[in-house]
Amino acid sequence: MNKQVQFSFGEDSVAKLYDKILVPSLFKPWAIHLIENNHPWEGKMVLDLACGTGVVTKELACNISPNGRVIALDINSQMLDIAKSKCKEWANHIDFIEGSCESMAIADSSLDVVVCQQGFQFFPNKQAATHEIHRVLKPGGRVIISTWCPVSECEIFGIICEALETLDENEISQMMRVPFDFMTQSELQKSFSSAGFSNIEVSKQKMSMHLVGEVDSALRVAYATPIAPKLKELSVEKREEFNKIFTAKMRLISQDERNCGQMVSNVLRANK
Repeated sequence: MNKQVQFSFGEDSVAKLYDKILVPSLFKPWAIHLIENNHPWEGKMVLDLACGTGVVTKELACNISPNGRVIALDINSQMLDIAKSKCKEWANHIDFIEGSCESMAIADSSLDVVVCQQGFQFFPNKQAATHEIHRVLKPGGRVIISTWCPVSECEIFGIICEALETLDENEISQMMRVPFDFMTQSELQKSFSSAGFSNIEVSKQKMSMHLVGEVDSALRVAYATPIAPKLKELSVEKREEFNKIFTAKMRLISQDERNCGQMVSNVLRANK
């Protein structure tokens, strides 16, 4: 598989669909789970790395106040604009930075915790990113990283890939696999051990994915990912066939009208 296949949230319409469809059904439940299972937060200085549209940022801001602070960093200006809009209520506790994970405008040894929910697998230079995380953490500081497991374990996205491959649209399927298939537990652990982190633990966590509405609405998920422009470039006939195959396969795994199957994530915790 080609790890260099482009996978981008750069288009404004993609960022908005991502926030409207994927955040409430997928990323918010995982953000709440992350916050609830990694207390304490109150009074901490925390970096939300690759913050996207701010779902983790907002949960952190609710938990670090009144004396803590969140730095929300992302390379994508469209994502940051949405995050700023959604986090207005907590603006006094958040600093937004548009920048790269490889060179962060953050002082040495200044943070208690670095959190990165589903962003690390996209970083082009993971070694540089882990060394930057190590640099900005205080001695003893924590890092918490989550990355998706392969599409074979993240059912709705596996079905997207299966439907595309049935239609011989393998290039688009490869794009969909980028966030899932290229970050094993051992690779994740090695990235942080080589940067000097200690007490490294990687665990597998599972959660069902739910949507509001019947299973047919699961199709919106495919069209809210960055492969959406490629799907829309397909002929009308092929796009209708994709929709038909995807919906039929989803009905096979759906336990009720809202269930979209299991999502599985690797979660790394370590200390500087």
